[in-house]
Amino acid sequence: MKKPGVFAAVLCLSGLAINASAQMSLDATEQTSFDIGGSIAAECKVANTTTEQAASLDLSNASAQSAATISVWCNTGQNSADTTYSSANNGYLVNESGNQIAYNINVGDNASALSLSSPQTVQQASGTGVQGGVQSSNVAIIPQVSGFENSGSYSDTIAVTVSYN
Repeated sequence: MKKPGVFAAVLCLSGLAINASAQMSLDATEQTSFDIGGSIAAECKVANTTTEQAASLDLSNASAQSAATISVWCNTGQNSADTTYSSANNGYLVNESGNQIAYNINVGDNASALSLSSPQTVQQASGTGVQGGVQSSNVAIIPQVSGFENSGSYSDTIAVTVSYN
């Protein structure tokens, strides 16, 4: 009959014997030191606050309409970051029948009348520091309407990605 308790004790004692076999060098003194360190990868974060108007734009009006506030923070110590805006529908609001209305966007004071037919990168102010303070830019939508658009509910999704410079 095997005795499992004895086997565990032997393993435990053999581990102690290995640690106990280390020996002090004759060069050792009453003081020692060792270096410590680490790193934090550079990163940026982005968040948005959508306005109530974003989901109910006045598509009979070709003027700029506030849609969101984009807030940026980076840990690089730089005061700006690259934000890339892209559209799920390549810069079009699309209704349930597939009808399209083109639109442009304004990003704060940094960029105006950008078409999202392809992704657009804008340099925006970014917050820095260990408190997580952000810098924010307002985003406005400018429907490209003539007054002869088809009826329906139109929508699109705008994605915003951020990266440090």
